[in-house]
Amino acid sequence: MKRAKNKNMVVLFVIFIVTLTSSIGYSALQSNLKVTADLNILKDYIPDGTLYGMMHHISEMDNTSSRYVSGSNGIDFSQISSDTNGKGVYELHTTATDKYPIHYYRGEVDNNIIFANFCWKIVRTTETGGIKLIYNGEPSDDGKCDNTGAATQIGTSAYNSNYNQAQYVGYKYDNDEVGSIVKIKIDSWYKENIEGRYSNYLEDTIFCNDRSSRTIDNNVFYGAYDRNYYNGNRKPSLVCPQEEDKFTVSNKKLTYPVGLITVDEAAYAGGVYATSNNTYYLYTGTWYWTMSPSLFFGGGAYVWDVGSSGGFDGGSGVYHSGGVRPVISLKHETKYLSGNGSKETPYLITPITKSLYKVIKSKSVLDNIKSEYVESERGIDFSKISSDTNGKGIYELHTTKDDEHPIYYYRGAVTDNNIIFADFCWKIIRTTETGGVKLIYNGEPSDDGKCDNTGSSTKVGISAYNSNSDQAKYVGYKYDNDEVDSTIKTKIESWYKTNIDEKKDASGKSYTTYIEDLGFCNDRGISSTLGSDIYYNPRYRNYENRTPSLEYLQDNDKFTVVNGKLTYPVGLITVDEAAYAGGVYGTSNSTYYLYTGEWYWTMSPSFFGGGSAAVWRVSSAGNLDDSYVSSITGVRPVVNLVPNTKVTGSGTSDNPFNIV
Repeated sequence: MKRAKNKNMVVLFVIFIVTLTSSIGYSALQSNLKVTADLNILKDYIPDGTLYGMMHHISEMDNTSSRYVSGSNGIDFSQISSDTNGKGVYELHTTATDKYPIHYYRGEVDNNIIFANFCWKIVRTTETGGIKLIYNGEPSDDGKCDNTGAATQIGTSAYNSNYNQAQYVGYKYDNDEVGSIVKIKIDSWYKENIEGRYSNYLEDTIFCNDRSSRTIDNNVFYGAYDRNYYNGNRKPSLVCPQEEDKFTVSNKKLTYPVGLITVDEAAYAGGVYATSNNTYYLYTGTWYWTMSPSLFFGGGAYVWDVGSSGGFDGGSGVYHSGGVRPVISLKHETKYLSGNGSKETPYLITPITKSLYKVIKSKSVLDNIKSEYVESERGIDFSKISSDTNGKGIYELHTTKDDEHPIYYYRGAVTDNNIIFADFCWKIIRTTETGGVKLIYNGEPSDDGKCDNTGSSTKVGISAYNSNSDQAKYVGYKYDNDEVDSTIKTKIESWYKTNIDEKKDASGKSYTTYIEDLGFCNDRGISSTLGSDIYYNPRYRNYENRTPSLEYLQDNDKFTVVNGKLTYPVGLITVDEAAYAGGVYGTSNSTYYLYTGEWYWTMSPSFFGGGSAAVWRVSSAGNLDDSYVSSITGVRPVVNLVPNTKVTGSGTSDNPFNIV
């Protein structure tokens, strides 16, 4: 009788057992109903949402005929997996009465997982209810796991550099004091990619380097050879026969809970010696090591591998360079966040984290050429607003394409530049000269974590740029030889102190550690004068010439904490950045991401004329315009995230990037 697969069935079964026990006695119940094996369901109910529970619910016994097994005695392990010899999840019948029966995947199946930013294939469950996984490369940009070939490996390695003694079939040798070459490689990879942040997900399971053997004329034949080579005796086993061949962290034979697949596990999956199989999940088109010794023959040590054809090659000399696919085991209670196990929608164990800079870079096109949303052969025309024919998406600033960190900027009606940082929503403006990312404040997330604010909710408040406007110096973010703070600088830094500097994330890390002191440009360079009137460079670039620029023309206009011009690493957007985003003087634009329906300040001086100082703003219609500094206008702080910032999410308003 198949074990109950849900909690209600378990409860009903318990009631049934109790009722029968009280009426006929427990001994009679055992002898007459033969339910001893099924009482195992009472030991530990597996809740839905766990990987073990999922496999438990869909598994079939492997010693009977079933949907994809035509043989009445179950799977024939002398034959490869197929639609008639196993495809799906099976329960190892010899473990049926165990607390945690072992379930394994076989054939061409949907067993894909994303964990720790890598793709994996589920191999089987463990004796403790864990989930054993084999490495399968990195997810694609859209979160798929469809790797083949070398992309399924962390690289290649000899199993051991020496081969002329039988001990070199060992994952460790010399009384298990010396690690094999392949173990050293795997441990190094694990330390760099898993240890620390992800190690709490893993159990310390057994990895079997089965060196049980028999010897004939100085040749040694190991246990896995006898189980998987002889055609009449192809009976794989998950039992590790000798205690000394069980490798765990707790018995100090492993440094980290990571190893390799065994050839027996590969046989359960669908592989067979000397028989090609390109339709089961362990086939990659390249050959890679298992952890199972095969032979010491003719003076050479051999270890089993999964061949490039998907079959087993009976053993490769340990000095050969073969593929390396680490194997780990998730804890029994591990749940999946989403997914169905397919290559397109893998089970998601931990959210995918990505380099924000690389995500932006990967979607960019040069801005001086024709592209999907740019119809001109010469690229974007900055005298016109962004549009479906004049820029919508992410663009590489062509003048920086040869720099170590080219600048990429968002333009137009983009919907994927939303990010949550320090419990606030922000819009990504562009990347920086160091590979960081510049953000502009965009309000607070909704209760369900969305960032779809418009209007006044996109500002931290309103302020004059400077309360005085009757001297040219008041275009300065600071003035009087940069000794006195502007009105708006005081407001912004007060907000930053309370909301960023004095706050910490969930792990106790200060939010300031995520921010780079890169600098903000208050370009006070003079382009021309007319009598007592003064016209600044940003006006010339964006009113007269329509050629925005991100260059600092004067060192004294660069504001940073390190040069003493800022108290905190926060400032405002420049009018040039707003022009790259899609804004233009005198032309409304309600379809680009900087449009909010509200006025707000930039950090860029415009002119001093008629006895008053003016600074550029983004208008309520989305166009670029200037106004006297004493005007009361919206305030949207800007910060720079450090290079190599990692994120989850997709950047949409419904699924914003979240900083890891």
